[in-house]
Amino acid sequence: MIGALYLNLYNTFQLSGWAYLCFLTWSHLGEKQSMDGLWERTELPLKIFQTAMVIEVVHCLVGLVRSSPVTTAMQIVSRVFIVWLILEQVPDTRTAPGLLLCLTAWPFAEMVRYLYYLANALGWVPYLLTWARYSFFLVLYPLGVAGETLSCYAALPYCKEKRPLDVSMPNAFNFTFSTYYVLIGIMLLYIPGLPVMYQYMLSQRRKVLGGAKTKSQ
Repeated sequence: MIGALYLNLYNTFQLSGWAYLCFLTWSHLGEKQSMDGLWERTELPLKIFQTAMVIEVVHCLVGLVRSSPVTTAMQIVSRVFIVWLILEQVPDTRTAPGLLLCLTAWPFAEMVRYLYYLANALGWVPYLLTWARYSFFLVLYPLGVAGETLSCYAALPYCKEKRPLDVSMPNAFNFTFSTYYVLIGIMLLYIPGLPVMYQYMLSQRRKVLGGAKTKSQ
């Protein structure tokens, strides 16, 4: 009972947050007709609601929901990385196309997802909402991945020149770290990662829309 109440409050919190982000994004674009200032307008709520999603891995681990903690972590960690280590650290990325793609794909995907969870908790999920939950990703997931990849790409020149967060030899730990090459490695990981995650979501779609009845978070 307490767990269900907590999840409903959490899902309401996230639904409200992503709806607010969607409003901020498109009202800004409507007013300014430009991405200038978009990051500054959306930065705080994006950091709050995206970072808060890390708790969903804990939800999986303690059994509050029946999703895979590994799959959940993979989806969330990449976004947290983009927000805190790309957009936050590299000014060039804040006016690049990747930010707009992320602020389009992420809020729409999360609004549908959290609304579905709340409706599911009430025991009444309209078919249209179920269809949206398991169909919108067909476009939104590749769009989000494109946004994340383009954000990493936009950060490369800055990271190569300014070397933020780099660790050079010699040092006490005999350890070296290059932000530039780490970004290249992460971009390459999207090549095998996208098909794997996409196939997983397609299998979930077939399971639900194909006739199998499920009720999972």
